Amino acid sequence: MASLLCVCRSVLVVCRRQAMTLADQANLTKITVPQKMVAKIEKLKYKKMVEAAKKKKPLKFKSPLVISCKRTEYNHHRGQTYNEFDPQVLASHGWKHRKSAGDHFTVMCRERNPALLTEETELSFANFSLNDRLQNGLHQLGFHTPTNIQSLAIPKILKGGDVLCAAETGSGKTLAYLLPLVEIIYQQNQLMTKEISKNSPKAIILVPSRELADQIMDVAEKLAPYSGIITHTAVGGRGTKQRLAWYEWKPMDVLISTPGILKKLLSNNKIHRSYLQHIVLDEADTLLDDSFSDDVKNILRKLQLSKGGGGTDSQLGVVMDTQFILVGATMPRSIEQVIGEIIPAESLQKVTTSHLHYIMPHVPQKFLRLLPSQKAEMIIKLASDSHKKGVPTMIFCNKSNTCFWLSETLREMGVNNVLMNGVMQEQKRHAEYESFKSGHTDILVATDIASRGLDTINVQHVINFDFPLFMSDYIHRAGRVGRVSSRTNGLVSNFVTHLWDVDLLWNIETAVRKNTELHNVNANIKRKLTSIIINKYGHRYNGQ
Repeated sequence: MASLLCVCRSVLVVCRRQAMTLADQANLTKITVPQKMVAKIEKLKYKKMVEAAKKKKPLKFKSPLVISCKRTEYNHHRGQTYNEFDPQVLASHGWKHRKSAGDHFTVMCRERNPALLTEETELSFANFSLNDRLQNGLHQLGFHTPTNIQSLAIPKILKGGDVLCAAETGSGKTLAYLLPLVEIIYQQNQLMTKEISKNSPKAIILVPSRELADQIMDVAEKLAPYSGIITHTAVGGRGTKQRLAWYEWKPMDVLISTPGILKKLLSNNKIHRSYLQHIVLDEADTLLDDSFSDDVKNILRKLQLSKGGGGTDSQLGVVMDTQFILVGATMPRSIEQVIGEIIPAESLQKVTTSHLHYIMPHVPQKFLRLLPSQKAEMIIKLASDSHKKGVPTMIFCNKSNTCFWLSETLREMGVNNVLMNGVMQEQKRHAEYESFKSGHTDILVATDIASRGLDTINVQHVINFDFPLFMSDYIHRAGRVGRVSSRTNGLVSNFVTHLWDVDLLWNIETAVRKNTELHNVNANIKRKLTSIIINKYGHRYNGQ
């Protein structure tokens, strides 16, 4: 009995101890590590990992460099692939931090100009059934072999259907649509015996700027002696009212015009559509932007554009319906919605090249990470070098005010230059551009008004003093060099300063490394800017 009692007491003691232990555990305070300490530990772990990666010998690639970086561990070679594309492989990944200033990388020249046909392709302008007189003229002018886009677009346009022609900058798009138009009009003129009514063009070419109108006119005038085509330009500027009052009446086969003046000419019955068969929107992405689209739609309504989708009369060899041709170096996907308000989108035959919306593979492009305070010193250095060596250079700014300031700063440092922006009067702007184009001045400081459509075959260096806000602007600016008939491939230098610059650069570098087309190539700049302003200032913003 005594032994049993002892056993019970022992069990009771053990149970009490276990109960006390459980109670103590329930009341214990949990010890946690501060978040700052956790972050610091993780940062140290990452730092050690990076240092270990640096000590490892980089993989050796025998293929050529595509991206050459200041920090060689970020170099990219042709054929190099990534299992899962990590943003940290980008040379520009850390460029949003101020300490990255001074870093740089270059996208190397890695291929020939994609606008040119391969040497194995035996093709000449004789393959397009152009008349002998025009073919001889092309040969005398130095045009022997068509470019890639010309070989694709000319046959389509000659058939008379509606065509959307999109190709990389500097690929010969002007001749791609001008040659078939000249051929069709030439054939029609041979068959017509009665006198042509004055101010009744057979083709209207609509462009966004005076400079582009003059450039197309220059090409058309070179073809005129071999086709008998009469061309005429109508651009806006000072004295428009007086010109409308005393507008010259003359025969014309091709009218090249800007939207504002053409709308006024049609409203005042100075231009008639009696013989109109073709309408071309050159730099269509800009003309269908909100900045111009209302005027363009107004013009097409006044012209009573036929929506028959084109078509060629087999006996007369002329287009029966009004042929609609869209031309551009960037074609946003949303453009089809805008086109649908004008003509049936399904009637458009798309003619595009394989390198549309790709970074040009034959033009080296350098990206420099700079602080805002470093930009002035760097641009003076680069501009002075170009000026001393006589290298034609275009410097782009995002705003007209910056453009004026930079031009004056360079002038004070002994670098002669000319200006081109939207604030200037058209005549003054035209004179400044002609001075640069003719070679009297080597440096042109400009806004994006000089980035589209102009045939700048003499330009050898483009400098983005302000990194562009939109992908379409980058494509057009870079396209001022490395054009067909250019003497050199040229160079593009980019100053990357702000956080939003880095966002756009990430897209560019990623596209090069993955060998894919650029994303978000949207040219509707006015709509995007309006959206940004409304989001920032609300509806209180009055446009000032």
